[in-house]
Amino acid sequence: MDYNHITKFLDKFKKILFQKEEIKEIVLKIISLEISHEIKKESLKIKNGCIFIQGSPVLRGEILIHKKQILVKLKTALPENTFIDIR
Repeated sequence: MDYNHITKFLDKFKKILFQKEEIKEIVLKIISLEISHEIKKESLKIKNGCIFIQGSPVLRGEILIHKKQILVKLKTALPENTFIDIR
C-alpha cells in the first residue's frame, strides 16, 4: 500500500506550523529590539491580526509607547501578514 499521499498531506501541516513559529520569532525580535527588553515566547499570542502580550504594566506601557513604530517595522518585515493592534 502506498502512503505517499498521507505523507504529503501531513507535510502541509508541518509547513504551516513552522511558518507560525517563524512569524512569532520575528515579531518577538522586532518588539524586543524596539523596547530594549526581552520578551518570553510564552507571553506572546497572535490571533486575528492582533498581538497579545502578557507582562508587567511597565512592559505593556513601554510597548504602547512604541506601538506605532513596532507596527510599521512589522509591516516592512512581514508584508504578507497584517497586524492591526498590539494589546
